[in-house]
Amino acid sequence: MRHKMITVALFTGLLAVASSASAEAPVSGELLAFQCAGCHGFNGHSVGPATPSLAGFPKEYFVETMMAYKEGERYATIMDRVARGYTREQFEAMADFFAEQPYLPAKQDFDPELAARGAEIHDQHCNNCHSEGGTYPEFDTAPIAGQWMPYLRDTFVDFREHGRYQPRGMERRLMSVEELDALVHYYGSQQDPAAYVHAD
Repeated sequence: MRHKMITVALFTGLLAVASSASAEAPVSGELLAFQCAGCHGFNGHSVGPATPSLAGFPKEYFVETMMAYKEGERYATIMDRVARGYTREQFEAMADFFAEQPYLPAKQDFDPELAARGAEIHDQHCNNCHSEGGTYPEFDTAPIAGQWMPYLRDTFVDFREHGRYQPRGMERRLMSVEELDALVHYYGSQQDPAAYVHAD
């Protein structure tokens, strides 16, 4: 709850900056991405458990995700309102910048036994879309291994309870809370930066 309150507190200032950015002449993706640092960290390297790292996101995935927020097609608590202040061209500029940044997995504690169970579940149900153990970013996915574990848990809740869009029939793959928690520990256990494939 505390991290969500902090995120909400940052929202007003970020929305004001976003609105002014959309009214100005084109600016660099780096400058636009700087406006995301309050929640997603500098260069897309998140330092808080409520938000994902954006570094290394595939360009098309980032743009389509942000457009879905902007158009109200993707469930959100804040990002749908933030996204309204930007144009598609600005999303594309940000996407270029974030895709060039190396992905840095979060350093966090995890349960080794749960992580081992989560690895088995991933191989059985998730690896076809989230390949290389969730480290490889493709068109319609982003790195999930190494993301903050509280963020991953919140995301699973959004899938299960809030109607968040789930591509490729993922709604049929959602499993028990216990199995999902094992997946969270597996993804959180992957903390070697060399394991992550850079987005093209």
